Amino acid sequence: MASLATEYYQFLLAQGVCSTIGLSFLYSPALAPKKTQAVTLAAPFKEFPFVMMLLGMFILMYGIFIPVNFLALQGLEHAHVSESMSLYLVAIFNSASLFGRLGSGYWSNIAGRWNVFIIAGAASGIIELALWIPATYEAATIGFAVAFGFLSGAFVSLLAALPATVSPLPEIGYRIGVVMLILSLPALTMAPIGGSILQSASSVDDGWLHVKIFGGVMSLAGSAVVFYAKTLYTKKVWAVF
Repeated sequence: MASLATEYYQFLLAQGVCSTIGLSFLYSPALAPKKTQAVTLAAPFKEFPFVMMLLGMFILMYGIFIPVNFLALQGLEHAHVSESMSLYLVAIFNSASLFGRLGSGYWSNIAGRWNVFIIAGAASGIIELALWIPATYEAATIGFAVAFGFLSGAFVSLLAALPATVSPLPEIGYRIGVVMLILSLPALTMAPIGGSILQSASSVDDGWLHVKIFGGVMSLAGSAVVFYAKTLYTKKVWAVF
């Protein structure tokens, strides 16, 4: 549907409404409708560890998707890649992300879903600061797209696994929905915030530097908050969880 859109509201309908309806069916099994008690609806927000997990994912969402939104533009404006290559950067990122998603699923069975999610999120932040900041030429930008795509794949593949791990079985679908609802806020605001950071800088170089620092810091901060939430559940600094 997005390929047929020519107006902004049509993109919102295609990606914001149609896609999310389809995604909800992927995560939620087809069950007979049941009346949900108000206490069940409020329960996730009364659990401090769950709220910390939500906060960490909220912050991490900015760090992970700032490069996704701005990688092509940064390559074109700041890394001096060709227009065609700037578009291929997204394809390169997504290709690497496929292996990251598959790999994170495998390693989560060994090291734990939360551990892999946290490590991948923190590593994504380090990659943003260490590789994306100096990526001012084509080869470095392509290298960043590959590395970041691979590492950030865990965020997408394990996003629903974390709340499912700590939720009562009858509430898993609802709590995953809560996570998606909370994450819709940074998804909606990250592009305007990134654009504002770019426009407020005194130069193009400073603007991209600030955007990259913002993404890296948010990835590290979000991972730290999710790690704190994990320790609240496990009562240990390290545990397979």
